[in-house]
Formats: sequence, C-alpha cells, structure tokens
Amino acid sequence: MPAPAPVQPLHILWLGDIMMEVPWRQPPVSPPKLFDGVRESLAGRDLVIANLESSLTNWPDVTPYKDKALIAAGKDVVSRTTSPLAAEAVAGAGIQVVGLANNHTMDYTEHGLLETFERLEAAGVHYTGAGKNIAAAEDALILEMKGRRVGILSFSDVVPRFSWAEAARPGIASAKEVDRVVEAVRRARPRVDILIVLFHWGVQFDREPSPRQEFLARETQKAGADLILGAHPHVLQGIACLGAVPVVYSAGNFVFPVSGFYTRRSAIFEFEFPAQGAPSVRLIPAMIDDLGAPQIAASGPREDILAEMARLSQPLGLTLENGSGSCRVEAAPAALPVPEKPQPAIPDRQP
Repeated sequence: MPAPAPVQPLHILWLGDIMMEVPWRQPPVSPPKLFDGVRESLAGRDLVIANLESSLTNWPDVTPYKDKALIAAGKDVVSRTTSPLAAEAVAGAGIQVVGLANNHTMDYTEHGLLETFERLEAAGVHYTGAGKNIAAAEDALILEMKGRRVGILSFSDVVPRFSWAEAARPGIASAKEVDRVVEAVRRARPRVDILIVLFHWGVQFDREPSPRQEFLARETQKAGADLILGAHPHVLQGIACLGAVPVVYSAGNFVFPVSGFYTRRSAIFEFEFPAQGAPSVRLIPAMIDDLGAPQIAASGPREDILAEMARLSQPLGLTLENGSGSCRVEAAPAALPVPEKPQPAIPDRQP
C-alpha cells in the first residue's frame, strides 16, 4: 500500500450568498462575468465553499407553498438561475463546494432541485445539504486533500413549507429539529479530520446574531464541529470563537444584485488549518457593484469593512486584530499571495 499523504496546511474560503439571476434585473448578466472581480483571489485555495441561493433549472413550475402575499409585497421572491453557463461559472471561479440547504433551493419544486444536482455534477461542483431523500441531505460530503479528510454538512433554519427532505422525498436538510443536526454532526465526526457545518439561519438584515443562531452554534460545536459558517441575513455579522472553533454568523452577500449600504458590503473569509493546532482566520473585504458582482475592496471601503467587523465581533468576545491563540482573526494584506495550486479533491424570510 502507498504511504499516506503527509498532512499539510489547508486554506479554506467561505463566501456568502450567490444568486446569479433575480426577477428585478433583466436581462440577467452572463454568470461568468459576475466572478471576474474576485477570480484571482479565489484561485489556488485548497477548498472554496459558497452558499448557492437558487436552483439551476429551466423547470417552469414554481412551488405552490410559498406565501404569495409576501411575494406580492416584495418581502419574498422565488429564484432560479436558468443560464446553462451557471454551474460552469461557479466551477470556473474556483468554487468546489456549494451549500444547498436554504430557503430558495426548492423554489421550483423537487424537479428544479434534481436538475440542479445534474448541472452541478456535470460541472464538477460538489454540493451538500440537499438530497434525493433525508439520509442523503443530512449526510456529510467528504473530500480528501493534503493528507486529511474534510467533511461538510449544511442545514437551513429557514425552511419553506414542504422543502425539507423526507425518507422518500427530495429536499433540503432542516435545522428545525436540533437533535437531528447534532446527530448528523456526531455521525460525521469520526469519519473526518476537519468537520465544517454550514447554516442558513438568522434574521434578514440584522447586524447581530440572534439567540437561535448562537444556540445552534453552541450545540454544533459541542457535537464536534471544527468550523461553523453562516449565511441568510444578507449583511455581514460578527465572528465568534467557541473554544478553538471559529463561527462566522453571516458572510453577507457575495454574488447578488443589491443596492443597500450594508447589503453591498461583503468579505471572503479565509481559514488556515495548520498541520497541527487551531485554525486562524483572516478577512478579505469586498464590495458588490451595480451588476451584483463582488470586487475586492479598495483601501477606503476595505478599512471601513474591517472596522465594522471588529465592532460586530467585539460583543461576541472576539477582538479583531493580529494575534495568536487557539482561534484568532487577522486582516488580510491588501495584496494577497496566491498559494500553490491545490491537490484535486476526491470526490421564513427572504430573499
């Protein structure tokens, strides 16, 4: 038998919400163009993970289970990305894994979900948090890289009616039953060296995490997670450390056509897992332009976003500055070195 690969440091990126097509922007922008401003910053990382906030489908039928009054009032949307270039654009940007446990994955019914699976698989993009049944939706995606096995789970605490998977029904992994989340984490823990849990949670546009978010984070950390990554509020929220476990409560938007002051502020969250010891975190501030495309932030907005994240994280018990310890956060330098090319991996409120 060949000797096991030596354990090496891992660089893992977390990105916020990706919604490439929306009803209020017509005609839509070609998906590959949306990633041009960050392509170099995503290149060369060992693992890049994002929240895919829509199905990739041409299926025409919208779910009948969303609240039509909320949609009419502009407080909810139904979302899909029809472009045949969408999955390839995600892969071409360097994103290897997308979380599908969110409140838009089932907007075009299980038919849209199954087509999403097909398009992602054809493009070589892994997914987690949804499946053809509940066992598949709650099972960890496991990738082998640089001498370690990395497991990724994804759950949504924002669950439209009949979007959750069941024994014989496709759907998403729900976080509503916390015991199921804890059990899924415990099942995955002995199978991997690093365990990442994604959550779609919280309250839209709130700058601070809710008690529910903090509760889910604590339970997940106690069950064995090494990294907890959140999305859904559409704004940046602070970072906490539960022991040696970093928690990003919300990465905000990433590829998303928005116009608000805070909703256009974004960041790339980079985690380095050394060969031994606790991970470190650093922030790469970004701004979303008029097309809904992220751009690495210039010096002024960059400093503003770093200051904002320091303010949001301080009440959570974390000082955002250069430092050391079992869990630390660093501001990324303006010019980021690109690591060596990674080893290939083996394989209810809106919007």
